[in-house]
Order: sequence, then structure tokens, then C-alpha cells
Amino acid sequence: MGQSEYISWVKCTSWLSNFVNLRGLRQPDGRPLYEYHATNDEYTQLTQLLRAVGQSQSNICNRDFAACFVLFCSEWYRRDYERQCGWTWDPIYKKIGISFTATELGTIVPKGMEDYWLRPIRFYESERRNFLGTLFSEGGLPFRLLKESDSRFLAVFSRILGQYEQAKQSGFSALSLARAVIEKSALPTVFSEDTSVELISHMADNLNSLVLTHNLINHKEPVQQLEKVHPTWRSEFPIPLDDETGTHFLNGLLCAASVEAKPRLQKNKSTRCQFYWSEKHPDELRVIVSLPDEVSFPVTSEPSTTRFELAICEDGEEVSGLGPAYASLENRQATVRLRKSEVRFVRQNPSAGLSLVARAGGMIVGSIKLDDSEIAIGEVPLTFIVDADQWLLQGQASCSVRSSDVLIVLPRDNSNVAGFDGQSSAVNVLGLKALPVKGCQDVTVTANETYRIRTGREQISIGRFALNGKRASWVCHPDETFIGVPKVISTLPDIQSIDVTRYLSGISIEQCHIQEMLGAQYLSIRNSNNETLLRRKIGILPADFSIEIKGGMHANEGTILITTQHPCVAKLKDKTLEATRKRTEGRTEIQLKAEGVPPAFITLQVLPNLAADPIDIELPFPAKGCLALDVNGRPLDKNITLHDLLGSRAFLFSRNGEPTKYTLQLYLRSVSGLQAWHEWCYTALSDRPVELNLYSLREHIENLISLEAGIDQVVEMRITGAGVVMAWQIRRYKYSLRYDYEKELLLSQSVNHRAGQIPSPVIMLLSEPERKSIPLASRMSEGVPVGEYELSSIVNKNGPWLVVPKPGEEMAFRPCFIRGESSLPVEESNIRSLQKATQLFNPQAEVNTITLVLGQMANDPAHSGWQFMRSLYDQFGYLPLATFEVWRALVQHPQALAMSLFKFEMSAEYLSRIENEFPILWEFFPIFEIKAASERFKLFLSQKGAPEETQKLLVTNMFQRLGLVFPTYADEIEKWLSNGYLPPSIPESCVHGWYQELLREHSEARWPEYGCKRLYKWMMSQKNPVIGINPDANHRYSVAWLPVFAAAVASGNTSFEAVFDRKPGAVFFLRQVRDFDSRWFKTIFQCSLLRYVAKK
Repeated sequence: MGQSEYISWVKCTSWLSNFVNLRGLRQPDGRPLYEYHATNDEYTQLTQLLRAVGQSQSNICNRDFAACFVLFCSEWYRRDYERQCGWTWDPIYKKIGISFTATELGTIVPKGMEDYWLRPIRFYESERRNFLGTLFSEGGLPFRLLKESDSRFLAVFSRILGQYEQAKQSGFSALSLARAVIEKSALPTVFSEDTSVELISHMADNLNSLVLTHNLINHKEPVQQLEKVHPTWRSEFPIPLDDETGTHFLNGLLCAASVEAKPRLQKNKSTRCQFYWSEKHPDELRVIVSLPDEVSFPVTSEPSTTRFELAICEDGEEVSGLGPAYASLENRQATVRLRKSEVRFVRQNPSAGLSLVARAGGMIVGSIKLDDSEIAIGEVPLTFIVDADQWLLQGQASCSVRSSDVLIVLPRDNSNVAGFDGQSSAVNVLGLKALPVKGCQDVTVTANETYRIRTGREQISIGRFALNGKRASWVCHPDETFIGVPKVISTLPDIQSIDVTRYLSGISIEQCHIQEMLGAQYLSIRNSNNETLLRRKIGILPADFSIEIKGGMHANEGTILITTQHPCVAKLKDKTLEATRKRTEGRTEIQLKAEGVPPAFITLQVLPNLAADPIDIELPFPAKGCLALDVNGRPLDKNITLHDLLGSRAFLFSRNGEPTKYTLQLYLRSVSGLQAWHEWCYTALSDRPVELNLYSLREHIENLISLEAGIDQVVEMRITGAGVVMAWQIRRYKYSLRYDYEKELLLSQSVNHRAGQIPSPVIMLLSEPERKSIPLASRMSEGVPVGEYELSSIVNKNGPWLVVPKPGEEMAFRPCFIRGESSLPVEESNIRSLQKATQLFNPQAEVNTITLVLGQMANDPAHSGWQFMRSLYDQFGYLPLATFEVWRALVQHPQALAMSLFKFEMSAEYLSRIENEFPILWEFFPIFEIKAASERFKLFLSQKGAPEETQKLLVTNMFQRLGLVFPTYADEIEKWLSNGYLPPSIPESCVHGWYQELLREHSEARWPEYGCKRLYKWMMSQKNPVIGINPDANHRYSVAWLPVFAAAVASGNTSFEAVFDRKPGAVFFLRQVRDFDSRWFKTIFQCSLLRYVAKK
């Protein structure tokens, strides 16, 4: 080595050491290079250094030279890249006066990136290592181009932020959203590169997180507020901060994020529905349902668990899931805390009402009707006001709005319009004619009634009206059908004094006889000017009306019994089903008989008033035993997938008109002999069958599937009762793929093939989850796909690979692993990224490479592995987590799992999925690991420059979210986790009082008994038990004592193995014990845990 070369190396080493030390580090910590935020002076020094070192063969193998070179390249991209530069090394070489061959770059870039900066290398889709793309992505966004297209970029980013929450709710990642928006924009081409799209999506995530964690929506000046609580917040963004324009630009993005987040983050005290129409989707009406933190509702039947599945339903069908929730039961009233603050979806039947429904074991146990969720499309004028690039429904029938840019959708019948001053060219909205109204106008629409719409005026709240009465429990048309005449009430108390008159089909209610009020009627409310404020089609049945259905001697026979003292005509819509009819005073009996297989449902038309339209009541055919139907109303196949349960239902009928007991069981068909099952009991009464939504059982099925390794388990669903036993086999996947390494061909294999349907697989590189997956096309035979997929030799140039279903793919299949290139031997000390750990993972090896990196991640919240896991979750979270070895290793690593709670910001979805998809009970998790992780996370925030007050605020907010998802971590536990506060000990008298409440609440229930004897033995071995409860019956031991034992495990005072085997089945049954009464478990767990902690 020459002296000049040695001096050059020393210069590189010295410069790098100084660069890292100035940032408070001894060595690089694996962060993206743009987060080091090299200054303009440092960039100039680095340029001069590389020019001075010059071209030398010996530089190629020098790590410190390589580190300087890659840092320069990334900074050049951020600072000097321009539109004409293209995607090439030439401008970089020109700047520093040196150049390298592709072979030389193959040595330099990995040495600099992986060996020094601890950063991974990206790959091209052609499977060559993408050195240029790697360095550009490390630099951030090309700022010269950003300044050139400042306003356009800000507009694009505002669109991303505006759709951010909607995309998340719909299951799309920020990366997918950013890619879709950028592709439609007029930004320079370089912003469409994967590296730029990925950076922009990370910026959206960061901005959204800053607004959420620092509550910036409540501050007029979000930038100033963030400066106070987190002065170094800009350092997380890939934009030069020593440029005033860069600072101004980031300020603008933060303000945009705060504005876009405000509507969705403001707390809701009640439910609210907002309806939107867009010209892009002229036949769709979208709704945003805003939800409060907590709701209460009466329990219609006693549930066997306090863990409910919640959903929004329209016309009896689930349209949006809200996830599970733990209920507190008191006096047949349930209170639940909701995990979602809003949901969005397209209305399928806007004229029907929406309800929030709670189910247990598939059966509805309670519901709340959502006010103002019915839209009378085609019946009355609908008034929309402009709202950004959409139209917001502001009023139905007569109304007055402040906006002067309005769209009035006219009724379906011929309408006469007066007072309209504008172009007659109409817009088509939801298949109806609509008038665009500008300015201050007073428009009168005369159709079936008279409506007045005033625009550009002071908005007058005339109040909203609700119907209060006993609703028919069957599915009816009209959707709102009542037993007896309902009352009309105003939802605003101050409106009661307004002079309004109620009409039924144009006749004042005061002038109607009771018989004239029955049947399908148009209810309208008019003011003193005879202007209609509300018009709605409703059904009114006699107050003593009831229906019973009974099965016959044979499967194709049955009976419908209709009881009422009012004269009533009832007939079947399908007259061929009616065999005979008997009439007695106040009672009609219709005998049914179907030729061959009976239909799943029948329609009964009831005409209680000959002058009105009939009311259609949809009933299941009076079958015997159990009737299980798929989404199309056909008998449910015996071999199905989880997806096939969507829209499926089961009806349980009484036997011979007597109350009949049924049991539904979900069994895991275990290959290891594991015994695990869910069980629910129901009672079918004579008046109607029990209806079960089978899709709402999917979480319980996934729960069973998670108990064994792998992803090919089968769950048997068995329904027993009324002398019959019916069973179905449920799998996660319908297809599997087998890879033929010699032919480089994927072959599909089906469990239950349906003609004409084959999988649509995509292939992903396991070591780069942020990268776009590649669709695979099937071979064709005479124009028909045959389910065979060719893979070119690219899979052998990299790896490992995984072939997976694309998002939303119905024909889901078992992912197929393809090893790709063979793993090279490497020293354990050199594995510092999940990318490399995934490439080198070997399940047979003594050392688990992924576990090695998780150990590093547990102690370093800034580790690149967290971004790897975030990308994996965002891009492929639609797949079971157990698909990926990374997640399986994480749940076996308590320290890393605890840190993941903070890195995923205590997301309700993340916490729930970890428990549902793996044999984990969070209440048994070592609570001191969570507290230790919070301290490491606060240290990380401190190193980022966050003041101590901000650190505490962020961590406290996260613990509040943890308590919202799992109530056992709320209240006093949350306070202890946040600030170490220990409340005074609760008197034993209170504990005994709670136990008496538990006995009263569940006096008739069947108590879960798993682990009774073992928990009794453990409790008796405690010299000074923290809780003095002594149940008077053996079958109550588990419910009474499990929270005490769980607290002992969580606090480290005993081990799980001291009582139970460390097997998935134990965790499964203990969940059932925990969920029997969540209020009892929470209270005793918290009380016990705090007493254990106080003794530490």
C-alpha cells in the first residue's frame, strides 16, 4: 500500500468518525442515511474528500471509503438530482471525478451499506441487486424536483392524507394508497419509482402519527405546538433541513395532515351517519358512520360469554365488522367500548336502516338502531352540498341549507319544479334526475307532496324525526314495519313546539280509523305551510299480530300460524306452496307443501287494510331441525373455506312447537391429538327459529386454527339438536400450490374444486416485503386457464420466495415457499437486519437467524427491522400472520414482542390479531417486560430530541389504547404502567361483594370448568393469597381464581407451567374462562396484580 493511499483511507475513517460522533453516536445505528441529516458543509467536505482520494483499485476493498461513497451518492440524490439526470451513475461520477464498473460497485456498495451503515440492499424486479435504487432511497426525496413542483406535490400529498384513514379502514396500506395517487398525478417520473413511493408513504404514516400522538387537531398552530413538545420532529423526514425551503415545505405538510385528520379524530358522543355521492361513482352512495367510545344496549338473550362480536348491519346483513368487544353486564344491560371510531362502506339498500349488532356464538344478543340511516331515494328530494370533490347529503324532503352550491335529486315520479333559476341540463345521481343549484334560491318541488328547498340561507334546523314503537322482528318490506301504530318523536327537544301534522298516505292521522292506519303506508310530516318535512314508507300491523312457524312430518312440509283479532288477509307469494288453509276466530293456519326440495325462504303477504299495499314478510321455510344456507340461499356445502362462510346462515327450528335445545360446536381436527373446541347452546321457541350468522364465528375458527403449527388445519362445525347431527369441514384454504423445481412450474391442487375458478397467485421476495409482488399468469389450454404457472429462472437468482394469494382473492390457497438461491454461510455477528436474517433462515439450523435480530430489535426501537415488520404487516397483513416465520419468532420472544406494542402504537387490530392468531393470552404476558420496553422507548424518544413531558405523554397515550383493547390493562393498571402509581389496597369486603354480584348475574349459566382442580391446588398452596375468595362449588373455581393466577404469572410471582402445561390447548380454554365475565376477570386481575406489584 502506498503512503498516499494510506493517508486517503485515514482521511475517510477520520471524517466518518467525526460525522457519527457529532450525532451523539459511537457507530452507525442502522437508521436510513437521510436521518443522519448531513449538513450542506458536510456534503461539500465529502465531495472534496472523494475527489481528493481519487480513483484507486485499493479503494474498492476499503470499507470506510465505501461508506463515504454511498453516503455521498444518497446526499447527491437528495440535494442535486434534477429531471434531466435520469436513472444513471454518470452525474455522480462527474461530480467527484471517479467512476466504477458494475463489478466494482458490487463490492463497494455492500461494503458501505451493509458492513458500515448496517443498511440492506434492495433488488430490481430482474433480481439483480439494485445499488442505484438503494442509494437513492437512502437519500430521501430529490429536493430540487420538489421545489420545482412544490404546489403539485403538496396537492398530491393532501390527497394521500385525505384518503389515509379510509384506505386503512378498507385494508389498504399507505404504500398502496400513495402509489395509486401518484400514478394519477402530474409529478415528475422519478416520484413514481418504488423508492420514492415508499418514502412518501412513510412520510404519510409519520405525519399521521405525529398528529395523533400530539393531539395537533386541537391546536390552531400545529407547527408551533409540535416545536414545543418535539423540537426535532423534522429529523424523521427525507428532506434537507439546512434549507429554509425544506423547513417551510414540511411545515405545510404538517398543517395539511392536521386539517385532514381533524374530522376523523374529534371525539364522537353519539353515532352519526354522513352520506356522500361522487361523480366518479354515480351509482353509489357512500356512508361514514361515526361511533362513540362506548355504547349501551339491552341484552335480548343471556349470552354464555361477555366477549361479543360487533358489526354494522343493513337490512339484516352485515356490511362492516367492528371487531370483538368485552361487555359489562348489569340488569340485562350491556356496555361495550368500541375499538373503531368510524367505518366507511357503500350502501347496498339505502332505504333500509342501519343497526349496530352484537352477537355471541353467531346469535344476536343486542342491537342499536342508528338514527337517520334511512335514505328515501326516489321518494323525496335529496339535497346535497359540495364538499371538496364530493357531495354531502344535507337534507331530505324540505330543508334550508347555508351552501350556495347545491345538487337537488328529484323524486322518481314526475316532479314539477318552481323557483329554479339555472341551467335545465340535469345530472344523473343514483339513476335519478338532479338539478345543480347555484346561489340563493327558493325551489319548490311538487310530486306526491310539496317540498321546499332553500339554498344560500341561514341553515334552519327543523329537527329530525324518529319513529318509536315495537318493530317487527322478521325481515319485512317496507323495511320499517311496526306491530301497532308507532309514535313520531322529534330527536331535538326544542322542536316539539313546532306546528306539524302527521299524515298517512295523504290523510291526517287524526281523521284515520285504526283499520285505515294498517298496511304499507306513506307516513309524512308537514308544517303549517303544507310543506313536507319527512316522508317515509312504513308498514303497520295490528297490535296483537304474531306469527309462528312449525315444521311438518316431512322436510318439504310445514305450517304458518297467524294470530290477530283484526280482519287480515294473508297469502303466500308463491301460491304453489300452499296446500290447505284453516281459519278460526283470530287465527289463520296455512299448511305448506313443496314439490321436491323446498325453498330456503318464503314470502308471506299480509293485507290488514284493503285500501293499502300489502306488507311482505320474509320467513324461512318451516323446516325441521337445522337449516344451513350459503350466501345464495342454497344448502351449505359440507367442505368449505372460511371465506365461504361470508353471508351464510343457520336456522334452528323448534320441534313440534316445543322449546328445543341446540348445541353448536367448533372442533379442531388435530393431527397431534389436541382436544380444543368452542361450544354454544341455544333454545329455539315455537314462534320463530334461532338465526345464526355463521360468518361471525370466523374469529373463533381462526382461534382454533392458530393452536397448531402450520396453516393447513381443519375445523369441524357440528350442530346437534332436535334429534339430528349436522357437520361441516372448514379449512382456511381451498387450494394449495406445489412447485416443481425441475420444470420451474407451479401446480394448483384443490380441496373442493369448482369448475371455472382457479387461483390468481402473486410471488413476493420474503426479504423485501416493501417491494411490489409480481402477478403470475396461468398456462392456457384452448383459451382456458389450467391452473399451472410458469416461473422463469429468476427465482433461482435470489430468494427465498413465497407465492401467495393476491388481496381479495376469493380462491385462497396455501402459500407456497420457493427457496431460491442457496444461503451462504455467514458469521452470526454479521447478521444485523431482518432482510439478511430472512435470506439465511434455516429451520433445521441450531441458530435461528431471525431470533438473533429480534434480540437486537428488542433493545433498539430505531432498528431497521421494525420498518421491515411494518412493511410486512402493511403489504401482506391480509394473510394469516403465521404465514411468515418472522411473526412466529416474534411471539416466542417476550422482549421483542413487548417492544412491538410500542412500534405498532398499541394498534387495536395488531393486538387482537396477535392474540387471535397465536396461542397467547395477554393477561399472562410479563407486565414488567412491557414496562421495561416503555422505558427503552422513552429513551429512544429522548435521543430523538423529545422533551421528557412529551415522552410521558406519548407513552401514556399508548397505554390508554392498550386498555381500550384489553380492559384488564385499563384504569389502575394503566396508571401504574404510565407513572408507577399504586392506589390504596381494595378492602376484602368489596371483593366479596363483587363475587356475590357475579353469582347473581350468572345464576342460570353454565360455568366453564377448565383447570378447576389445578387452580384449587395452586390456591391452597399460597401461604398468603392476595385475594380471599372461597367458592362454595367446585365448578366455580376456574372463573373465580383464574384472574388471581394470571396476575401472579404476569407479575413474575409464579410461572404458567406451575399449574398448566405450556400447550396451545390450555391457552385456548383459559380464554373461554376469562371471557365468561370480563368485568369480574378485569376487576380481580387488576386488584391482584397491583397487590403483587406492591410486594416487589
